[in-house]
Parts: sequence; C-alpha cells; structure tokens
Amino acid sequence: MPEQDNATDVSEVGDHLSGAVNKFLTPRPAPLTARDEELLRQGTGLELACGLAATAWGEGSAVLLAHGWNSRRTHWGAFINALVDAGFRAVAVDAPAHGDSPGSQTNVSAYGQALVGVGRELGPLAGVIGHSFGAGAVAIALHRGLKANRAALISGPASMGAVIEGWARHHHLAEAEIPLFVRRVEREVGVPIETLDIPQIAAEMNQTVLVVHDQGDEDIPVEAGLAVAAAWPGARTLITRRYGHRRILLAKEVLSEVVAFLK
Repeated sequence: MPEQDNATDVSEVGDHLSGAVNKFLTPRPAPLTARDEELLRQGTGLELACGLAATAWGEGSAVLLAHGWNSRRTHWGAFINALVDAGFRAVAVDAPAHGDSPGSQTNVSAYGQALVGVGRELGPLAGVIGHSFGAGAVAIALHRGLKANRAALISGPASMGAVIEGWARHHHLAEAEIPLFVRRVEREVGVPIETLDIPQIAAEMNQTVLVVHDQGDEDIPVEAGLAVAAAWPGARTLITRRYGHRRILLAKEVLSEVVAFLK
C-alpha cells in the first residue's frame, strides 16, 4: 500500500541520516608515532580537571594550542619548539574524542566549551592558537569567556552551517536531505548552528586576533578566513600562498609571524 511504502521510505531516510550524523561527529584516531612519543617525553604531562589530555613544554607565560579535526596535540611540534625558544610555555591539549582524551564523538561547540575549562585551570593566557576545527573552537571559547591576551586563528572556518553542508555534499547526501541533516547535527550539538557562525561571533569580540590562511587551502577556502578577519574588529591577517591546509603549521614565515604577534 502507498502509505506503507512511504513509511518505509521515511524510516530508511532516517536511518541513513542517523548514520551520516554519527560519522560527521566521530573523528578518526590519529596513530601515535615515534616522533609524537619523543615530543611527549620532552614535555610535562598535565592532569586537568576537565579530563582532556594535555602536555606543557618550556617556562614563562602560557600559550594554549588547539589542534584540528582528526589530529592530536603532538602535531604542534614546530609551534611548540618556536614558542619555547621565544620564552613561552606551550600547552597543547587533545580535543575531546581525539588523541588521548576521552570520548568517541565531539563537535566544535563542545571543543570550545572544553577550552574555556582548560583556560580556567591554567589561568590567564598570553595567547591561544587554533588550527582548522580548533580555530573555530578557539573563537567560540573566547566568546564564552576564555581569557587570553591574543589569539591566532589558522586555517579556520567561518560558517559552521557551510561546513556541515559541505561535508554532506562531499559524502554524497542528496540535496533534498541536507537541510534535515543540518538540523539533525544541530540537535546533537545542542545549540543553534547559527550561534556558531564565526563572523557573527567575531563582531562581538575585543581580543587582538591574527587570522592566518593560505590561498591554496584545499579544505577550508581562504574566503572563510577573510570573512572572519573582516568581521573581527582590528583583526590582523597573514595570507600565505603555497602551504595549503596542513603544511601551514610547518611554514617558517607562519611560525615567526605568529610568535612575534604573541610577543
């Protein structure tokens, strides 16, 4: 009967979207390499009340490092060395459900809230640096009360709605399914997606910020970084031209510019 057929179709769509939502919120593990293990041995492990895995290197004023999706705290190696050499204490955390931190699923809102808790434990920060997913989380954390003198947002997103829709298209969801997929993700995240729009958040901020983005970023287009910089009062920008989304964390010009900005 037509009614039964329609009910089956709706159920199938629901199951399909539920699986997609779970996949969207579940990061892939980043294996711990020998280089990662050596970097951890060089630092001091921290026991944070929020439960996130964290390590500190060096002495001096603290700079918090928030990595991107499917990454871990040891992927900040070049930045950790540059910050320590500049006299900072570099503190890197594994995001919820990443690296050695607990959990199986997370989202940018939960990550941002966790960073607020980390900042509360560490005390006022000389700076905070976020990359990609971590850059969005840093902006959200600052908006929610994270105390930091300066912030550097590297290869970060602008519209979280656009990120979700882009993921859906990349994973071949039908156009007609995408609005429902966004609402399903929003329900799991627990806050309206519109409240996580970074340019909207930026317009209300007063921290000094440096926005860094590469013109050839293959994951998050440079226009996203430019939109955040345009909305953030007094924002500085560094637009690079040959590093893409990940190698930008190793670029000497980025390391020197960000460290100089924090100093």
